[in-house]
Amino acid sequence: MSESSESSESGESRRVVVVTGTRAEYGLLSSSMRAIEDRDDLTLDVVATGMHLSPQYGHTVDDIRADGFAIAREVHSLVDGDTGTAMAKSLGVCVAGMADALSSLDPDVVLVLGDRGEAFAAGVAAAHANVPVAHVHGGDSMAGAIVDDSIRHALTKFAHLHFPVTDRSAERIRRLGEEPWRITTVGAPGLDAVLAGEYDDSTTVRDRYDLPDDRSLALVVQHPLTSAPEQAGEQLAATLDAVGNLDDVDPVVVYPNADAGGRRMNAEIESREHLKAFRSLPREAYLGLMAAADVLVGNSSSGVIEAASLDLPVVDVGPRQEGRERADHTLRVPHDRAAIREAVERCLTDDGFRQRVADCENPYDHGGAGAAIAERLATVDLDGRLLRKRLTY
Repeated sequence: MSESSESSESGESRRVVVVTGTRAEYGLLSSSMRAIEDRDDLTLDVVATGMHLSPQYGHTVDDIRADGFAIAREVHSLVDGDTGTAMAKSLGVCVAGMADALSSLDPDVVLVLGDRGEAFAAGVAAAHANVPVAHVHGGDSMAGAIVDDSIRHALTKFAHLHFPVTDRSAERIRRLGEEPWRITTVGAPGLDAVLAGEYDDSTTVRDRYDLPDDRSLALVVQHPLTSAPEQAGEQLAATLDAVGNLDDVDPVVVYPNADAGGRRMNAEIESREHLKAFRSLPREAYLGLMAAADVLVGNSSSGVIEAASLDLPVVDVGPRQEGRERADHTLRVPHDRAAIREAVERCLTDDGFRQRVADCENPYDHGGAGAAIAERLATVDLDGRLLRKRLTY
């Protein structure tokens, strides 16, 4: 335990390092970051890594700064390539960079989220330095995302505090042998901005991005499957063909993440003239697009989590989100043009289904996740008990 961790018990402000590697993950962490900054007993340091530092993915570290957050350290980690080998090499580079960054910052606790390699790298580096790790979105199940699920559950074993977003995820963490006192169910932090209405309204979104208001809007957000990166381009082609051939429907595409296969998807997007596509979007604009859209198509977690609270029908394409807890607002289909098209048409025209979407309850909505996370970080005892992990079986 660092000297700063010991002194924090005497009333001094605790230093929390938040690590973020992607635009989407930052959007989920931002409410916790605000809540940490708003407390006198916590001090925030932000470490940016991964896609945030790459011009190819929009250099979104600039968006974090534009939101008013200072960047304490930048850890460059992306190794060039579109394969699982490049992802593995990036993970190794990130672990080394995180070890240096955390050593210089000397935090009391490190906060990470989800199933990305950057979060895992930070968890490994922090745990080896005897710095407590707090993990958001542990215990989720995504049977279709093989590497992602493995990273998420492995990170649970490195983490000392768990912030699952549903009761079912909390139970999975307990079954992994984690002690119940370490677990606090907080709900999905990505819903904080949705519930507070902190996103652009439909008129603003349509005007800013030149979207007609007399046609249906289909938001397409599809990421590669790490288990089949060589198929990523043709899988996205099926989705874009299905949506693009519908009458009176305008597709709007957000570029995929940096996982293996992402470049194949980028090439597919760029091969299509007149397709409106964005490499990245500020969180308030992305949520605004979701609120303005008539349907979301793809395999983004936002389609499972945030969309349910925005009354947005979702066509969940392929197995990536398979096994993930969800409300009754999605239609699951394979990577098949006809199946995707039929599901999109149902989302747009089936009044009964649209009413079902409007009436569904979101299992991820527990209210105020960011504030709950900050409260726990400020009040948990930072002592030897926290660092000594014990299996319950």
